[in-house]
Amino acid sequence: MFFYICSVQIILVFILEILSFSWAEELTYRNAIRDTLNHSARIRVKVEDVNVSDATYRQNFAGLYPEISLNSRFERFENLDRREQGFNTIFGEVIGGDVSGWRSSIYLSGQYYLSHWYRKRFEAYYYEQLRDAKIHECAVEVKKLLRELTDIFSLLAEGKIKLKYASEILKRLREVLGLKKQAFVNGQASYEEVLRVETEVSGTEKEMATIRREVKENLERLCSYTGKTYGEDVEVETFVSDGKKEITEFNRIVEETPEYKARLKELEAVKFKAKAAANNFWPDVSLYGRYDYYGSSPNSLDGSIREIRETAYFAGILISLPLFDGGVRKWERKRNMYETQRQEESIKAVREEKGREIKTLHAGYAELSKALKHYRKIADQYGKMLDITKKAHGFGERSLLDIMEMEKDTLTVERDWKVAEHAMAVYEKRLVLEADYKNFMSEYYGNGPYKH
Repeated sequence: MFFYICSVQIILVFILEILSFSWAEELTYRNAIRDTLNHSARIRVKVEDVNVSDATYRQNFAGLYPEISLNSRFERFENLDRREQGFNTIFGEVIGGDVSGWRSSIYLSGQYYLSHWYRKRFEAYYYEQLRDAKIHECAVEVKKLLRELTDIFSLLAEGKIKLKYASEILKRLREVLGLKKQAFVNGQASYEEVLRVETEVSGTEKEMATIRREVKENLERLCSYTGKTYGEDVEVETFVSDGKKEITEFNRIVEETPEYKARLKELEAVKFKAKAAANNFWPDVSLYGRYDYYGSSPNSLDGSIREIRETAYFAGILISLPLFDGGVRKWERKRNMYETQRQEESIKAVREEKGREIKTLHAGYAELSKALKHYRKIADQYGKMLDITKKAHGFGERSLLDIMEMEKDTLTVERDWKVAEHAMAVYEKRLVLEADYKNFMSEYYGNGPYKH
Protein backbone atom coordinates (compact mmCIF):
# COMPACT_ATOMS: atom_id res chain seq x y z
CA MET A 1 0.00 0.00 0.00
CA PHE A 2 2.78 2.39 0.91
CA PHE A 3 4.52 1.61 -2.38
CA TYR A 4 1.27 2.31 -4.26
CA ILE A 5 0.82 5.72 -2.56
CA CYS A 6 4.43 6.70 -3.29
CA SER A 7 4.01 5.72 -6.92
CA VAL A 8 0.87 7.86 -7.24
CA GLN A 9 2.65 10.83 -5.64
CA ILE A 10 5.60 10.49 -7.99
CA ILE A 11 3.26 10.37 -11.00
CA LEU A 12 1.39 13.47 -9.77
CA VAL A 13 4.62 15.40 -9.28
CA PHE A 14 5.74 14.39 -12.76
CA ILE A 15 2.43 15.58 -14.27
CA LEU A 16 2.63 18.90 -12.39
CA GLU A 17 6.15 19.49 -13.67
CA ILE A 18 5.00 18.86 -17.24
CA LEU A 19 2.08 21.27 -16.78
CA SER A 20 4.35 23.91 -15.26
CA PHE A 21 6.58 23.75 -18.32
CA SER A 22 3.59 23.94 -20.65
CA TRP A 23 2.24 26.96 -18.73
CA ALA A 24 5.56 28.76 -18.66
CA GLU A 25 5.25 32.46 -19.42
CA GLU A 26 6.33 33.36 -22.94
CA LEU A 27 7.28 36.83 -24.11
CA THR A 28 6.80 37.44 -27.84
CA TYR A 29 7.97 40.34 -29.94
CA ARG A 30 4.43 41.01 -31.20
CA ASN A 31 3.02 41.26 -27.69
CA ALA A 32 5.92 43.48 -26.61
CA ILE A 33 5.14 45.89 -29.45
CA ARG A 34 1.45 45.93 -28.65
CA ASP A 35 2.02 46.51 -24.91
CA THR A 36 4.65 49.19 -25.55
CA LEU A 37 2.51 51.22 -27.93
CA ASN A 38 -0.51 50.93 -25.64
CA HIS A 39 1.51 51.92 -22.56
CA SER A 40 3.77 54.66 -23.94
CA ALA A 41 2.97 58.20 -22.78
CA ARG A 42 5.29 59.49 -25.52
CA ILE A 43 2.89 58.20 -28.16
CA ARG A 44 -0.14 59.63 -26.39
CA VAL A 45 1.56 63.03 -26.32
CA LYS A 46 2.10 62.86 -30.09
CA VAL A 47 -1.51 61.76 -30.64
CA GLU A 48 -2.73 64.77 -28.65
CA ASP A 49 -0.42 66.99 -30.73
CA VAL A 50 -2.27 65.71 -33.80
CA ASN A 51 -5.62 66.51 -32.16
CA VAL A 52 -4.45 70.01 -31.23
CA SER A 53 -3.23 70.63 -34.79
CA ASP A 54 -6.52 69.37 -36.21
CA ALA A 55 -8.49 71.71 -33.94
CA THR A 56 -6.26 74.63 -34.99
CA TYR A 57 -6.83 73.83 -38.66
CA ARG A 58 -10.61 73.61 -38.21
CA GLN A 59 -10.61 76.84 -36.21
CA ASN A 60 -8.85 78.67 -39.05
CA PHE A 61 -11.00 77.05 -41.73
CA ALA A 62 -14.11 78.20 -39.83
CA GLY A 63 -12.99 81.79 -40.55
CA LEU A 64 -14.07 81.29 -44.17
CA TYR A 65 -17.72 81.31 -43.09
CA PRO A 66 -19.70 84.53 -42.54
CA GLU A 67 -19.96 86.09 -39.10
CA ILE A 68 -23.50 86.61 -37.77
CA SER A 69 -24.23 88.15 -34.40
CA LEU A 70 -27.28 89.25 -32.42
CA ASN A 71 -26.74 92.22 -30.08
CA SER A 72 -29.02 93.95 -27.63
CA ARG A 73 -28.87 96.83 -25.16
CA PHE A 74 -31.26 97.82 -22.38
CA GLU A 75 -30.38 101.05 -20.56
CA ARG A 76 -31.56 104.03 -18.58
CA PHE A 77 -30.86 107.42 -20.11
CA GLU A 78 -30.68 110.48 -17.82
CA ASN A 79 -30.24 113.88 -19.36
CA LEU A 80 -27.97 116.00 -17.19
CA ASP A 81 -27.99 119.02 -19.49
CA ARG A 82 -30.92 121.16 -18.34
CA ARG A 83 -30.63 123.67 -21.17
CA GLU A 84 -33.48 123.64 -23.64
CA GLN A 85 -32.00 122.19 -26.83
CA GLY A 86 -34.88 120.31 -28.35
CA PHE A 87 -34.74 116.63 -29.14
CA ASN A 88 -32.01 114.49 -30.74
CA THR A 89 -33.22 111.51 -32.70
CA ILE A 90 -31.72 108.56 -34.57
CA PHE A 91 -33.90 106.57 -36.94
CA GLY A 92 -36.86 108.65 -35.74
CA GLU A 93 -36.35 107.82 -32.07
CA VAL A 94 -35.53 110.24 -29.28
CA ILE A 95 -32.09 109.53 -27.83
CA GLY A 96 -31.21 112.85 -26.20
CA GLY A 97 -32.38 116.29 -25.37
CA ASP A 98 -34.53 117.24 -22.49
CA VAL A 99 -36.29 113.89 -22.12
CA SER A 100 -34.87 111.23 -19.82
CA GLY A 101 -36.11 107.66 -19.94
CA TRP A 102 -35.53 103.98 -20.74
CA ARG A 103 -34.50 102.63 -24.09
CA SER A 104 -33.92 99.22 -25.64
CA SER A 105 -32.20 98.26 -28.86
CA ILE A 106 -31.66 94.97 -30.70
CA TYR A 107 -29.83 94.52 -33.95
CA LEU A 108 -28.86 91.56 -36.09
CA SER A 109 -25.60 92.02 -38.01
CA GLY A 110 -23.60 89.93 -40.38
CA GLN A 111 -20.31 90.25 -42.25
CA TYR A 112 -18.62 88.10 -44.85
CA TYR A 113 -15.01 88.66 -45.91
CA LEU A 114 -14.59 87.91 -49.59
CA SER A 115 -10.86 88.53 -49.14
CA HIS A 116 -10.62 85.38 -46.98
CA TRP A 117 -10.79 83.29 -50.17
CA TYR A 118 -7.45 84.61 -51.39
CA ARG A 119 -5.85 85.10 -47.97
CA LYS A 120 -7.27 83.15 -45.03
CA ARG A 121 -8.00 80.12 -47.23
CA PHE A 122 -4.26 79.61 -47.73
CA GLU A 123 -3.65 80.09 -44.01
CA ALA A 124 -6.18 77.31 -43.35
CA TYR A 125 -4.32 75.09 -45.83
CA TYR A 126 -1.13 75.93 -43.96
CA TYR A 127 -2.56 74.54 -40.71
CA GLU A 128 -3.99 71.54 -42.54
CA GLN A 129 -0.52 70.60 -43.80
CA LEU A 130 0.92 71.12 -40.32
CA ARG A 131 -1.68 68.70 -38.98
CA ASP A 132 -0.66 66.11 -41.58
CA ALA A 133 2.98 66.71 -40.64
CA LYS A 134 2.08 66.01 -36.98
CA ILE A 135 0.56 62.68 -38.05
CA HIS A 136 3.85 61.72 -39.71
CA GLU A 137 5.78 62.96 -36.66
CA CYS A 138 3.67 60.61 -34.57
CA ALA A 139 4.84 57.79 -36.87
CA VAL A 140 8.43 59.02 -36.43
CA GLU A 141 8.05 58.77 -32.65
CA VAL A 142 6.58 55.28 -33.01
CA LYS A 143 9.58 54.25 -35.13
CA LYS A 144 11.99 55.65 -32.58
CA LEU A 145 10.20 53.82 -29.78
CA LEU A 146 10.16 50.54 -31.72
CA ARG A 147 13.87 50.85 -32.54
CA GLU A 148 14.59 51.15 -28.81
CA LEU A 149 12.26 48.24 -28.05
CA THR A 150 13.80 46.06 -30.77
CA ASP A 151 17.29 46.68 -29.41
CA ILE A 152 16.26 45.79 -25.86
CA PHE A 153 14.25 42.74 -26.94
CA SER A 154 17.09 41.47 -29.15
CA LEU A 155 19.64 41.87 -26.34
CA LEU A 156 17.31 40.03 -23.97
CA ALA A 157 16.77 37.17 -26.42
CA GLU A 158 20.51 36.99 -27.16
CA GLY A 159 21.23 36.84 -23.44
CA LYS A 160 18.78 33.96 -23.05
CA ILE A 161 20.55 32.08 -25.88
CA LYS A 162 23.97 32.64 -24.32
CA LEU A 163 22.69 31.66 -20.89
CA LYS A 164 21.24 28.42 -22.22
CA TYR A 165 24.47 27.37 -23.95
CA ALA A 166 26.63 28.59 -21.06
CA SER A 167 24.66 26.32 -18.73
CA GLU A 168 25.26 23.33 -21.03
CA ILE A 169 28.95 24.19 -21.44
CA LEU A 170 29.32 24.53 -17.65
CA LYS A 171 27.73 21.12 -17.22
CA ARG A 172 30.24 19.57 -19.64
CA LEU A 173 33.14 21.38 -17.97
CA ARG A 174 32.17 20.05 -14.57
CA GLU A 175 32.00 16.55 -16.02
CA VAL A 176 35.43 17.10 -17.59
CA LEU A 177 36.73 18.42 -14.25
CA GLY A 178 35.48 15.29 -12.49
CA LEU A 179 37.19 13.06 -15.03
CA LYS A 180 40.42 15.10 -14.82
CA LYS A 181 40.50 14.82 -11.05
CA GLN A 182 39.95 11.09 -11.28
CA ALA A 183 42.72 10.84 -13.88
CA PHE A 184 45.00 12.90 -11.62
CA VAL A 185 44.37 10.51 -8.73
CA ASN A 186 45.23 7.60 -11.02
CA GLY A 187 48.35 9.39 -12.23
CA GLN A 188 47.00 9.81 -15.78
CA ALA A 189 46.77 13.62 -15.74
CA SER A 190 48.84 16.43 -14.27
CA TYR A 191 47.68 18.86 -11.62
CA GLU A 192 48.18 21.66 -14.15
CA GLU A 193 45.47 20.15 -16.35
CA VAL A 194 43.10 20.02 -13.38
CA LEU A 195 43.82 23.66 -12.58
CA ARG A 196 43.24 24.66 -16.19
CA VAL A 197 39.79 23.03 -16.23
CA GLU A 198 38.94 24.57 -12.85
CA THR A 199 39.88 27.96 -14.32
CA GLU A 200 37.58 27.34 -17.27
CA VAL A 201 34.76 26.41 -14.88
CA SER A 202 35.29 29.58 -12.86
CA GLY A 203 35.45 31.67 -16.03
CA THR A 204 32.21 30.14 -17.32
CA GLU A 205 30.48 30.74 -13.98
CA LYS A 206 31.66 34.35 -14.05
CA GLU A 207 30.43 34.71 -17.63
CA MET A 208 27.04 33.29 -16.65
CA ALA A 209 26.80 35.74 -13.75
CA THR A 210 27.51 38.62 -16.15
CA ILE A 211 24.94 37.33 -18.63
CA ARG A 212 22.32 36.94 -15.88
CA ARG A 213 22.94 40.52 -14.75
CA GLU A 214 22.55 41.81 -18.32
CA VAL A 215 19.39 39.74 -18.86
CA LYS A 216 17.87 41.10 -15.66
CA GLU A 217 18.76 44.68 -16.59
CA ASN A 218 17.29 44.32 -20.08
CA LEU A 219 14.19 42.67 -18.62
CA GLU A 220 13.69 45.65 -16.32
CA ARG A 221 14.14 48.03 -19.26
CA LEU A 222 11.57 46.05 -21.22
CA CYS A 223 9.15 46.21 -18.29
CA SER A 224 9.46 50.00 -18.27
CA TYR A 225 8.49 50.08 -21.96
CA THR A 226 5.62 47.59 -21.88
CA GLY A 227 4.25 48.36 -18.42
CA LYS A 228 4.19 44.63 -17.69
CA THR A 229 6.03 42.56 -15.09
CA TYR A 230 7.93 39.44 -16.14
CA GLY A 231 9.64 36.74 -14.13
CA GLU A 232 13.33 36.04 -14.58
CA ASP A 233 12.51 32.61 -16.03
CA VAL A 234 10.25 34.02 -18.75
CA GLU A 235 10.67 32.39 -22.16
CA VAL A 236 11.72 35.02 -24.72
CA GLU A 237 10.96 34.61 -28.40
CA THR A 238 14.06 34.30 -30.57
CA PHE A 239 14.06 36.16 -33.87
CA VAL A 240 14.13 33.92 -36.92
CA SER A 241 15.51 35.05 -40.26
CA ASP A 242 12.91 34.84 -43.02
CA GLY A 243 15.22 35.12 -46.00
CA LYS A 244 17.57 37.49 -47.72
CA LYS A 245 16.51 41.14 -47.89
CA GLU A 246 17.52 42.91 -51.06
CA ILE A 247 17.18 46.69 -51.22
CA THR A 248 17.99 48.54 -54.43
CA GLU A 249 15.73 51.62 -54.79
CA PHE A 250 17.09 53.58 -51.86
CA ASN A 251 15.69 56.94 -53.00
CA ARG A 252 12.15 55.61 -53.29
CA ILE A 253 12.42 53.92 -49.90
CA VAL A 254 13.64 57.15 -48.27
CA GLU A 255 10.70 59.06 -49.76
CA GLU A 256 8.29 56.57 -48.15
CA THR A 257 9.71 57.05 -44.64
CA PRO A 258 7.60 59.10 -42.18
CA GLU A 259 10.61 61.35 -41.45
CA TYR A 260 10.74 62.43 -45.11
CA LYS A 261 6.96 62.78 -45.39
CA ALA A 262 6.82 64.97 -42.28
CA ARG A 263 9.42 67.38 -43.67
CA LEU A 264 7.64 67.37 -47.05
CA LYS A 265 4.33 68.33 -45.43
CA GLU A 266 6.07 71.12 -43.55
CA LEU A 267 7.45 72.43 -46.85
CA GLU A 268 3.96 72.40 -48.39
CA ALA A 269 2.65 74.23 -45.31
CA VAL A 270 5.30 76.95 -45.60
CA LYS A 271 4.45 77.41 -49.29
CA PHE A 272 0.79 78.00 -48.43
CA LYS A 273 1.86 80.47 -45.73
CA ALA A 274 4.01 82.29 -48.29
CA LYS A 275 1.05 82.43 -50.69
CA ALA A 276 -1.14 83.95 -47.96
CA ALA A 277 1.58 86.51 -47.14
CA ALA A 278 1.89 87.48 -50.80
CA ASN A 279 -1.88 88.06 -51.01
CA ASN A 280 -1.74 90.40 -48.02
CA PHE A 281 -0.94 93.19 -50.51
CA TRP A 282 -4.44 92.81 -51.95
CA PRO A 283 -7.31 94.90 -50.47
CA ASP A 284 -9.73 93.59 -47.85
CA VAL A 285 -13.21 93.20 -49.29
CA SER A 286 -16.25 92.31 -47.20
CA LEU A 287 -20.03 92.30 -47.42
CA TYR A 288 -21.98 93.53 -44.41
CA GLY A 289 -25.57 94.03 -43.33
CA ARG A 290 -27.50 95.12 -40.24
CA TYR A 291 -31.14 95.04 -39.14
CA ASP A 292 -32.15 97.35 -36.25
CA TYR A 293 -34.96 97.28 -33.67
CA TYR A 294 -35.42 100.16 -31.22
CA GLY A 295 -37.79 101.07 -28.41
CA SER A 296 -37.95 103.78 -25.70
CA SER A 297 -40.12 104.82 -22.77
CA PRO A 298 -39.81 107.67 -20.29
CA ASN A 299 -41.42 105.57 -17.53
CA SER A 300 -39.97 102.05 -17.32
CA LEU A 301 -37.63 99.49 -18.87
CA ASP A 302 -40.57 97.18 -19.42
CA GLY A 303 -42.27 99.86 -21.43
CA SER A 304 -39.22 100.38 -23.65
CA ILE A 305 -39.10 96.63 -24.36
CA ARG A 306 -42.79 96.59 -25.33
CA GLU A 307 -42.20 99.51 -27.67
CA ILE A 308 -39.41 97.72 -29.64
CA ARG A 309 -40.07 97.88 -33.40
CA GLU A 310 -38.20 97.78 -36.68
CA THR A 311 -36.31 100.96 -37.38
CA ALA A 312 -33.74 100.47 -40.13
CA TYR A 313 -31.85 98.07 -42.35
CA PHE A 314 -28.66 98.71 -44.25
CA ALA A 315 -26.14 96.64 -46.26
CA GLY A 316 -23.01 97.38 -48.24
CA ILE A 317 -19.52 96.49 -49.40
CA LEU A 318 -16.46 97.50 -47.43
CA ILE A 319 -13.13 97.82 -49.24
CA SER A 320 -9.94 98.55 -47.32
CA LEU A 321 -6.54 99.00 -48.99
CA PRO A 322 -3.56 99.57 -46.63
CA LEU A 323 -1.25 102.17 -48.08
CA PHE A 324 1.58 102.09 -45.56
CA ASP A 325 2.40 99.69 -42.70
CA GLY A 326 6.11 100.32 -42.11
CA GLY A 327 7.17 97.25 -44.11
CA VAL A 328 5.29 94.62 -42.05
CA ARG A 329 3.90 92.81 -45.09
CA LYS A 330 7.17 93.07 -46.98
CA TRP A 331 9.25 91.44 -44.25
CA GLU A 332 6.61 88.81 -43.58
CA ARG A 333 6.93 87.80 -47.22
CA LYS A 334 10.72 87.74 -46.90
CA ARG A 335 10.52 85.58 -43.77
CA ASN A 336 8.31 83.05 -45.52
CA MET A 337 10.74 82.92 -48.42
CA TYR A 338 13.62 82.11 -46.06
CA GLU A 339 11.51 79.50 -44.25
CA THR A 340 10.79 77.83 -47.58
CA GLN A 341 14.48 77.67 -48.41
CA ARG A 342 15.29 76.32 -44.94
CA GLN A 343 12.64 73.62 -45.27
CA GLU A 344 13.97 72.58 -48.68
CA GLU A 345 17.43 72.12 -47.15
CA SER A 346 15.87 70.20 -44.27
CA ILE A 347 14.34 67.76 -46.75
CA LYS A 348 17.74 67.25 -48.38
CA ALA A 349 19.27 66.60 -44.95
CA VAL A 350 16.60 64.01 -44.11
CA ARG A 351 17.12 62.31 -47.46
CA GLU A 352 20.86 62.06 -46.83
CA GLU A 353 20.48 60.93 -43.20
CA LYS A 354 17.83 58.25 -43.82
CA GLY A 355 19.60 57.04 -46.95
CA ARG A 356 22.82 56.68 -44.99
CA GLU A 357 21.07 54.80 -42.16
CA ILE A 358 19.33 52.35 -44.49
CA LYS A 359 22.46 51.74 -46.56
CA THR A 360 24.52 51.14 -43.41
CA LEU A 361 21.95 48.66 -42.09
CA HIS A 362 21.83 46.87 -45.43
CA ALA A 363 25.62 46.70 -45.67
CA GLY A 364 25.90 45.23 -42.16
CA TYR A 365 23.14 42.75 -42.96
CA ALA A 366 24.84 41.65 -46.20
CA GLU A 367 28.20 41.10 -44.48
CA LEU A 368 26.62 39.21 -41.59
CA SER A 369 24.79 37.04 -44.10
CA LYS A 370 28.13 36.05 -45.60
CA ALA A 371 29.68 35.39 -42.17
CA LEU A 372 26.69 33.27 -41.18
CA LYS A 373 27.56 30.76 -43.87
CA HIS A 374 30.97 30.27 -42.23
CA TYR A 375 29.37 29.88 -38.78
CA ARG A 376 27.03 27.23 -40.18
CA LYS A 377 29.87 25.42 -41.95
CA ILE A 378 32.04 25.38 -38.80
CA ALA A 379 29.11 24.12 -36.69
CA ASP A 380 28.50 21.30 -39.21
CA GLN A 381 32.17 20.36 -39.11
CA TYR A 382 32.20 20.23 -35.31
CA GLY A 383 29.06 18.10 -35.39
CA LYS A 384 30.79 15.64 -37.70
CA MET A 385 33.91 15.59 -35.51
CA LEU A 386 31.72 14.87 -32.46
CA ASP A 387 30.13 11.93 -34.27
CA ILE A 388 33.58 10.62 -35.21
CA THR A 389 34.78 10.95 -31.62
CA LYS A 390 31.77 9.04 -30.30
CA LYS A 391 32.30 6.26 -32.84
CA ALA A 392 35.99 6.13 -31.98
CA HIS A 393 35.03 5.83 -28.30
CA GLY A 394 32.94 2.80 -29.19
CA PHE A 395 36.02 1.18 -30.68
CA GLY A 396 38.08 2.10 -27.64
CA GLU A 397 40.20 4.66 -29.50
CA ARG A 398 38.89 7.73 -27.64
CA SER A 399 38.12 8.29 -23.99
CA LEU A 400 34.97 9.68 -22.38
CA LEU A 401 37.01 12.75 -21.54
CA ASP A 402 37.62 13.37 -25.25
CA ILE A 403 33.87 13.18 -25.89
CA MET A 404 33.12 15.68 -23.08
CA GLU A 405 35.69 18.16 -24.38
CA MET A 406 34.46 17.79 -27.97
CA GLU A 407 30.86 18.33 -26.83
CA LYS A 408 31.97 21.46 -24.99
CA ASP A 409 33.71 22.83 -28.08
CA THR A 410 30.73 21.92 -30.26
CA LEU A 411 28.36 23.76 -27.92
CA THR A 412 30.61 26.83 -28.04
CA VAL A 413 30.58 26.87 -31.83
CA GLU A 414 26.84 26.20 -31.96
CA ARG A 415 26.25 29.06 -29.53
CA ASP A 416 28.16 31.48 -31.76
CA TRP A 417 26.17 30.25 -34.76
CA LYS A 418 22.81 30.73 -33.01
CA VAL A 419 23.81 34.20 -31.81
CA ALA A 420 24.84 35.13 -35.36
CA GLU A 421 21.53 33.81 -36.71
CA HIS A 422 19.66 35.86 -34.14
CA ALA A 423 21.72 38.97 -35.02
CA MET A 424 20.87 38.49 -38.70
CA ALA A 425 17.15 38.27 -37.87
CA VAL A 426 17.48 41.46 -35.81
CA TYR A 427 19.02 43.20 -38.83
CA GLU A 428 16.01 42.10 -40.85
CA LYS A 429 13.59 43.56 -38.29
CA ARG A 430 15.47 46.86 -38.31
CA LEU A 431 15.57 46.94 -42.10
CA VAL A 432 11.83 46.31 -42.40
CA LEU A 433 11.14 48.95 -39.74
CA GLU A 434 13.27 51.55 -41.54
CA ALA A 435 12.57 50.66 -45.18
CA ASP A 436 8.98 49.40 -45.00
CA TYR A 437 7.43 51.01 -41.94
CA LYS A 438 3.85 50.85 -43.20
CA ASN A 439 3.87 47.09 -43.74
CA PHE A 440 5.77 46.58 -40.47
CA MET A 441 3.02 48.34 -38.51
CA SER A 442 0.31 46.57 -40.51
CA GLU A 443 1.81 43.23 -39.50
CA TYR A 444 2.38 43.96 -35.82
CA TYR A 445 -0.19 46.59 -34.84
CA GLY A 446 -2.76 47.15 -37.56
CA ASN A 447 -3.13 50.80 -38.61
CA GLY A 448 -0.96 52.24 -35.86
CA PRO A 449 -1.63 53.84 -32.49
CA TYR A 450 -3.27 56.94 -34.01
CA LYS A 451 -6.58 57.02 -35.83
CA HIS A 452 -7.18 60.21 -37.76
